[in-house]
Amino acid sequence: MTQQELERLTRDYLAVSFEEIEERLALNWTPGGLEIYSSQLNERCHELSYALSVADVSSALPHARAMAPQADERFHRKLARRLIEVQLSTAAAEIKAISGEPLSRPMDLASVSALAPSEPPQVTATVSEISAMYHEERVSRGKWTARTAEQGLKIFSVVAELLGNKPIGDVTKEDVRRLGLDVAKLPANMSKLYPGLTPAEVLARTADDDSVARLEPRSVNKYYQHVRTLFAWAVEHDHIAQSPASILRNVEEGRAQDARKALDDADIKALFDHVALKAREPYGHWIPRILAYTGCRLGEAAQLRTIDVRQVQGVWVFDFNRETEQKDRKNIKTDGGVRQVPIHPRLIELGLIEFVESVKEDFLFPERMRYTEDETRSNTDLLSKQLNRWLRNAGVNDPKKQVQSFRGTVATRLKELGTPDYQIAEILGHENDNITTGRYGKRTNLTILSNVLATLTLPV
Repeated sequence: MTQQELERLTRDYLAVSFEEIEERLALNWTPGGLEIYSSQLNERCHELSYALSVADVSSALPHARAMAPQADERFHRKLARRLIEVQLSTAAAEIKAISGEPLSRPMDLASVSALAPSEPPQVTATVSEISAMYHEERVSRGKWTARTAEQGLKIFSVVAELLGNKPIGDVTKEDVRRLGLDVAKLPANMSKLYPGLTPAEVLARTADDDSVARLEPRSVNKYYQHVRTLFAWAVEHDHIAQSPASILRNVEEGRAQDARKALDDADIKALFDHVALKAREPYGHWIPRILAYTGCRLGEAAQLRTIDVRQVQGVWVFDFNRETEQKDRKNIKTDGGVRQVPIHPRLIELGLIEFVESVKEDFLFPERMRYTEDETRSNTDLLSKQLNRWLRNAGVNDPKKQVQSFRGTVATRLKELGTPDYQIAEILGHENDNITTGRYGKRTNLTILSNVLATLTLPV
């Protein structure tokens, strides 16, 4: 690396530092906040000055190595000292600006530029290349599961294509603004409905077609989050100075309860009439009924063991827990999900206890319905598809009505019966944020909870 390269890197770092100062000075500071920040800057100046006096450049070495990865250690140490000098001089300039003086550069950028001939800007890696690096880091550090990693790859592929896969340093806020608009127009299930077409080609084909179902707000926001974190990572690793993706704001998702509709009596009767015709194994007969009378999650029902159906305080319960001798074969979504739910009298009447006593295995239902070796899929993916296919074949075609909608059905009907929210939360396995009944309160007596559930009537 040459002296000219050292000057150029110093100049670039200086320019970015002053851009950051100007951004901070433009914030809506309170007098107290400015005073605290000024004090922190003053301490920073003392630290930097001491580091220079003892030739300690260790604090800036990682940054220097990232800025010039091909350089040798001597160049890195020279550049690191330059960076500390810039940090000290810019911090001093910022302190003066906060005190009311005009912001003046301690090193004239024009004079620095004169030390070296103008060079073309450094070409940055493309969006897809940066995406690959970011993806690799998240996976190698165990931050992403295989399923999340696969989703990330698909999202970044679409993002890179819509941005023209240009160098990430060339992406502007206007590019990101257009990207946000394009993502919101993407059709749902795009890869399945339009195989072989690029996202841009799909957008062109569907632009004027109002009948095309677009991505749900939650999916749009997932794209936005990936874009923001990708560009933030690029800034952190010095591929770019600032993130143009900061302008992306999440779209309104609406209330969580609006994402799925509760099943009405006609839906429930149609489903179980169909189940009676199609179910060939016990899981098909019992899991929908357990969902209907507990509102539990699909995975919670599928993971039940024979010992999880038992009597506690004289009440038959489903014990939803994390206990298992088989590693990674049982999972409870939240701490609130660990709970005991009384078994509805109708399930006992239908013969649930006799079924449980007849099972010779540890788990009530087959492994294929509660676990998959494919880390890119949900453990209950096969079960969910099977039950929802039966629901559709039964004539329930509203896309917001799914087998998982039994959670909403139970919650809605118990609320209509006057059941307190904290008891509904205990039954469904929700965290109770109420300070009195949640943080400091005890769980409801199982006999009382059993009486609450017994008021629930369904055509099952």
